Amino acid sequence: MKRKIIPQIEPYIGKEEIKEVIESIKAKWISGGPKLKKFQEKIAKLFCVKHAIGVCNGTQALYVGLKALGIGKGDEVIVPNFTFIASANAVVWAGAKPVFVDVEKSTFNIDPQKIEKAITKRTKAIMPVHIYGQAAKMSEIMRIARRNKLLVIEDAAQGVGVKYKGKPVGSFGDVSCLSFYADKILTTGEGGMVLTNNDEIAKRCIILLNQGRTSRGWYIHEHIGYNFRMTDLQAAVGLAQLKKLPQLIKKRKRIEKLYRKYLADVDEVKFPYIDPDGFNVPFRITILVEEPQALMEFLDKKGIKTARSFYPLNMQPCYKIKGDFPNSLYAYKHLLRLPSGVNLKETEIKYICQEIKNFFKKNVSKATSK
Repeated sequence: MKRKIIPQIEPYIGKEEIKEVIESIKAKWISGGPKLKKFQEKIAKLFCVKHAIGVCNGTQALYVGLKALGIGKGDEVIVPNFTFIASANAVVWAGAKPVFVDVEKSTFNIDPQKIEKAITKRTKAIMPVHIYGQAAKMSEIMRIARRNKLLVIEDAAQGVGVKYKGKPVGSFGDVSCLSFYADKILTTGEGGMVLTNNDEIAKRCIILLNQGRTSRGWYIHEHIGYNFRMTDLQAAVGLAQLKKLPQLIKKRKRIEKLYRKYLADVDEVKFPYIDPDGFNVPFRITILVEEPQALMEFLDKKGIKTARSFYPLNMQPCYKIKGDFPNSLYAYKHLLRLPSGVNLKETEIKYICQEIKNFFKKNVSKATSK
């Protein structure tokens, strides 16, 4: 039976997560301890990197990563104009300037052809974002970075399980950052990770997140740092989630396939292009329509929760940067995020798709009667 309200997203939490958390509490390890160590090791293995360092959330992961790379005042970091605002904010917090670059109209990932035009003598790094669980063109981005002697910090907050040419996203950059927020494929409620293969960068990350020292229990601080540590309670949830990850990916792929199946005959609905060079893991199921706001309001009355896409960064009230970003604007004007939680039943997806069809039939009727 269909639920009265179909949420846009919800975490996939069960007895496995409860068991892991109870173990931590019984062991009296509620701050960073053995489960965090194990979680970091498993994440490093999953992403084929040497180091994975847990932090409080994905935004802090970006900030720590940027600072560990030595990025600060006077530097510029190239950021896609279509992404969650934390990508740009972390650059500002590091003391640098985000330089916005438009995205591809097909995938809504940063456009490599436009990156090089944005490079100046102040440019220090490129920050690709793997938007909505689809890989950015990392081969081209890495070539540009090497040619121009730039650092690469991957924002892989939406990229768990995603691959590019068979290699996990998050394993390309000098530093990569993950988010385990409640809506992510793999969640710990809050939480994030900094990934790197560089021993020195990893050490700097630990110093930054641990009050300016490499370990706890002593009180000599050689640097000024922060308290950005991840807890064993978060890691406990993450360990249970990791065991489910293959299942979670399979469920998300199935949901995407069902939406494409049941909306295949709706001319008014388009799906974003999937790059064959990558293995996408749908962070959100998105569609392209002419009037996403009207469709969202229509579906809301039916108990179907949807959401608009990211507002272009250059248009954000806190940035207001002039420039030509047609594809970012196109994405905002046309993308709608459909319910994407792995608990979705096929009957619910059919219902959602039928209501989308009803919306367009209703609009056609209105237009015909005028």
